[in-house]
Amino acid sequence: MAYNIVNDGVKNSVKIFNNDPGQFEYRSAKAVWLNSNIKKLFNNNLVLDNFLTKKINRLKSHGVDYYVLDGKALICFKKMDNKSKISGFYSKRFKDMMNGNAIHYSNNMLQNLSEMGINKALPIYYIGYILDKTGNLVDIRLVHYNDGIVAYEVSLVEIFRPNLFNINTNDTTDEIKVVSKKRKGNQQTGS
Repeated sequence: MAYNIVNDGVKNSVKIFNNDPGQFEYRSAKAVWLNSNIKKLFNNNLVLDNFLTKKINRLKSHGVDYYVLDGKALICFKKMDNKSKISGFYSKRFKDMMNGNAIHYSNNMLQNLSEMGINKALPIYYIGYILDKTGNLVDIRLVHYNDGIVAYEVSLVEIFRPNLFNINTNDTTDEIKVVSKKRKGNQQTGS
C-alpha cells in the first residue's frame, strides 16, 4: 500500500506543480506539498481498510508523523537522495537517531505508545521517495539507519517491477518449473 500511495502521491503532486509552478517556487514548498499529499493519501487508505485501521496507528512527535505498525515498528514518509539519506531533515533529533543515540519523543507520543502497551523504543523505517531533477519519481526505498549508516535498504520499485518470477502470479498453470540438472550419481555406471 505504501508503494502505491507514494507513487500516486508523487504523480499527483507533479501534475499540480506543472499546473501552477509559481505557487511552489519557494524553497521547501514542493517538499512540504509532496509529503503532505502522500500522508493524506495514506491516511485516507487507512480509513477505508478495516484490517489496517486496527494494525496501524498514526502518531506525531516534534512535528514528524509516524505510523506504528502493529506495535512492532514505526514508519515515516520522507524524501531521500540517491544515497538513501533523508533530504531536508537535519535536526539534532534526527542526527541522534542516525548515530544510534537515544531518541526523545514528545510526551504526547510517549503517552500514546504507553496506552498501546509499548514501553520501549521501536525501530524506525523510512519510506523514502527519490526524485530526479525534473521532479519525477526514480525510486521508493524502505530504509533503516543504525550507527549513522544505512543498515537496511530495499527498493520497493524493484520488488514490484514485473519480472520473470512475478508475471501472471494468479495463473499457476504457466509456472516455470526449475529442475536440477545435477544428479547424485550416474545411473548407468553406478558411480
